[in-house]
Amino acid sequence: MSSFIKNGIFCLYLSTLCPWDFVQAAPVTLANLEYSNPILKLLRSEIKENLRISKSNAQAAELTPLKYYQYKVKSEDNFFKIMARTGMDLETLSSANELSSPHDLAPGMILEIPNMRGTFHPESTNGSNATRYQLAKKYNLDPTKLQFDAEREKWFLPGVSMGKSEKSFFYGFGFQFPLKQARVSSGYGKRLDPFTKKETFHGGIDLAAKHGSDVYASMEGTVVFKGTNGGYGQLIIIKHSLGYETRYGHLSEYSVSLGEKVKKGQKIGEVGQTGRATGSHLHFEIRRNSKRERPIFNSH
Repeated sequence: MSSFIKNGIFCLYLSTLCPWDFVQAAPVTLANLEYSNPILKLLRSEIKENLRISKSNAQAAELTPLKYYQYKVKSEDNFFKIMARTGMDLETLSSANELSSPHDLAPGMILEIPNMRGTFHPESTNGSNATRYQLAKKYNLDPTKLQFDAEREKWFLPGVSMGKSEKSFFYGFGFQFPLKQARVSSGYGKRLDPFTKKETFHGGIDLAAKHGSDVYASMEGTVVFKGTNGGYGQLIIIKHSLGYETRYGHLSEYSVSLGEKVKKGQKIGEVGQTGRATGSHLHFEIRRNSKRERPIFNSH
């Protein structure tokens, strides 16, 4: 491992990588989104210049190396205001922060805003040059422009837009409601635990329904788990594209096999009360790269 100084920033890079693949020592704090803020002006200028270079035939050495600005979300903010003020786009802001929808923002949340537009390759991988060239071919990019984020273990793809499928997930059209008739008995986020009566984080939604009601796959994918798992009781996990998975807990019956490929809307089981449950309901979760995300449905 070697180090160097660039623009007053101490940087590290692995000897197997090109010198523009570096990790900044600490993100830059963006205190506010006022256009008069010199830090915001610097961020916007870097984004504009890097976008020009990433879309041109210029050499990668001309790119300002990937770094992050951190911004603490305020009560008056929303996703699209932050996007407009920083010069970001939907793809970059959601990809860098693994946001599942515009509704994921909350006051006090720390957003990481890269100094260039693009997206992260959705799956964790290594920083080898072999992977660099594989991804460059996949995305039809100049391999010298890809940049590796060692902390995320992901490659950043300058200038690459979110795919149609990923954009569909982001706006809530990717996932189907997993029951035909149900009410949300417990939402996503902080709640009083029904057993301990203490405030806890609820990483999914609970859907109250009659015992034995049909449960449907929210999106096409592959069944990667089928069995009993602690408080989930009888659980099915389906793996989808782009690092997504869905979980269906407290089931009474299974209708699919481990390893089976299922279609969106296919019956996979029946509602029950197995595991840690106070009544008959379905616990439904969406995760992306192991991180729980708020379920959003724009169509059932």
